[in-house]
Amino acid sequence: MKFSRFANRENGTPIQLPDSKGIWLICLILGAGLWISGLVIWWQGGIDKSLLFYYDSQRIAYDPVVVLSKWLSSYGMATISAIFILYLLLSKLFKSLDAPLTVYLFTICSFGLSGIAGDLLKEVFSRPRPAAIFGIELFILSQSTTPAIPSGHATKSIALILPFILLVSDSKYFHKIIKIIIAVIAGGVCFSRIVLGAHYLSDVLAGIGMALIGLPLSMLFANLILRKAKEEMLPTLSLVWGAMLIFLTLLFLLL
Repeated sequence: MKFSRFANRENGTPIQLPDSKGIWLICLILGAGLWISGLVIWWQGGIDKSLLFYYDSQRIAYDPVVVLSKWLSSYGMATISAIFILYLLLSKLFKSLDAPLTVYLFTICSFGLSGIAGDLLKEVFSRPRPAAIFGIELFILSQSTTPAIPSGHATKSIALILPFILLVSDSKYFHKIIKIIIAVIAGGVCFSRIVLGAHYLSDVLAGIGMALIGLPLSMLFANLILRKAKEEMLPTLSLVWGAMLIFLTLLFLLL
């Protein structure tokens, strides 16, 4: 990932920021494609219903895939956030852990802005949850009553990992390992919502699309903040962003 420098209004070293125009375009195209796919599947109806009923017997039997799904749904995002916090703390001790410190601000903005936008769109579409549609026909392992599309878990878990996945270099093997781990966890969170009967496939696709579309907007917002900072301030600012991630982790565990 190439980085460019901002000139800022105060004296000091300009902050290095990712040259991300290509990434923004890809995210917007993929996000729009997933949203369209989700809406088409919703309109078609058959795929959504088939998947829900396919996992019904496993929910009733409480199969291992259901147990894992419940854990991922409850603790997946907290685990991802904890990984970022651990990496930040270790990077203060080991210089080889050199992911750009700005990635933590991008992560917070991505999660916050995409999550808020997704929650607002839920109210716009106002799609009933599977439990409200099928009632006792399905055994549902979810108490959520908010509108269904886009899936909040899908939106927020993918929004949480996108900055690290897309903006941190793959040059180090350790970074590749972290990316694989957080991608698997976030993907599991998305899948768990279908397995538990909390969401339709179309909700999850729209949620992933929401996170992708939200990333460019989140980075624009983050860049406005970073224009007012100096690179010398980043070590201190990263601790503030780390504290915000700790707060998010606790929030994930409590909700």
